[in-house]
Amino acid sequence: WNLAIVHMEMQRFDAARDDLQRAIQISPQVAGYHEKLGTVLMELEQWDQAREAFEAAIAIDENLFKAYYKLGQIYERQDDAQHALESYTAAVQHGPRFIEAYRSLGRLYADLGYLGEAAQVLTSGLSVVIEDTEDEAGLHHLLGTVYQQQRNYDQAVDEFQEALRIEPGMQEAMFSLGWTYALQNNRDEARRYLKRYVDAATGTAPAHYLKAAQDRLTQLDGP
Repeated sequence: WNLAIVHMEMQRFDAARDDLQRAIQISPQVAGYHEKLGTVLMELEQWDQAREAFEAAIAIDENLFKAYYKLGQIYERQDDAQHALESYTAAVQHGPRFIEAYRSLGRLYADLGYLGEAAQVLTSGLSVVIEDTEDEAGLHHLLGTVYQQQRNYDQAVDEFQEALRIEPGMQEAMFSLGWTYALQNNRDEARRYLKRYVDAATGTAPAHYLKAAQDRLTQLDGP
């Protein structure tokens, strides 16, 4: 086990996998060994073996919420949305303050078009998150994107503004807020936030986001 931790820190995941397999041979009923093996196998992109390791960990200790969460990530990668939803839901149930699970579950619901369910999950996350943290800002931003998809622009603006209150430099929220103001035909505020985004994100943000913001600014400056 200790060798595995050292090898993980050294990014030597093949060696860490071998160490953990030896640990499991000696003590097969330690759930943490299986869970860590699953994590290492994810780094090695051995998805089926990783899934089996997390399932073994959960069979020993059904309260390992991070194992459910990582199972959800694997199922998503394998385009198994139903099992991913089930795994993220289990992660929330067994780890009710594990915000990553709320974020992933809400995002996946939104990606699948279940916007009501997405909003409900993200709102639940906001009820337990520590206030004025990066986690809270992230949840507000995600919830805003859901409201935007629902064409509920006023609530979307409120969520993006709250995200920026907590994290004033949050580039995604600047972009989303400016874009939503543009959808509301509030040109002044749209220009304000999209320009803030372009100024802050140039050189760091994905090129297609920067181009979208710049193109929208050009449109807003037109007649």
